[in-house]
Amino acid sequence: MPHASFFAEESGQNGDAPYCWVIDPLDGTTNFAHKIPYFCISVALTFQGVSVLGVIYDPLRDELFSVQQGKPAMCNGKPIAVNCPANLSDAFLFVGLPYSKGIAYQQTVKTVERLADKVFALRHLGAIALDQAYVACGRTDGLFFRDLGWWDIAAGMLLIQEAGGAVTTFEGTVPTKNYRSYVAAHPKIHEKLRLLLPTDT
Repeated sequence: MPHASFFAEESGQNGDAPYCWVIDPLDGTTNFAHKIPYFCISVALTFQGVSVLGVIYDPLRDELFSVQQGKPAMCNGKPIAVNCPANLSDAFLFVGLPYSKGIAYQQTVKTVERLADKVFALRHLGAIALDQAYVACGRTDGLFFRDLGWWDIAAGMLLIQEAGGAVTTFEGTVPTKNYRSYVAAHPKIHEKLRLLLPTDT
């Protein structure tokens, strides 16, 4: 697609065409640098700010998660779906931490403390794009985080949606390029989880 623009973690925005490739060449950089085997590559194609195509690749496990708007989410060519826990108390959730240890970081830590006895388990693994792929294929039941980048969610958000999941901000709106918060889960528990998260309003 020669007329598309690019938006990447390392280089920022290049151009303002309706179609845009959103790229994170290494999601989970800290894990990679410390030889922790949990990182991935994330690429999405957006049209006027909406994801229409997404790919997340885990090179260590040779797992390619792929999705096209309106079509089933896939892992290595096989359809995937989000898991549906019986109750929020049965949910195994991932949590992401902001890059900087400011107010959003402190709020996330407090939220984890508040949720600890309301869900089955919480984990922070350090690669948000791969976290979303794991939600999409049902390995974990949901995730939430604040103040990360558009490149972190452009592919994963579409993957979860087409796998049957619900994705919003903490306020209940659809995440866009300038989102501040993100929560994803099976629709059965999504709203219950969202209402336990702090909003900016």
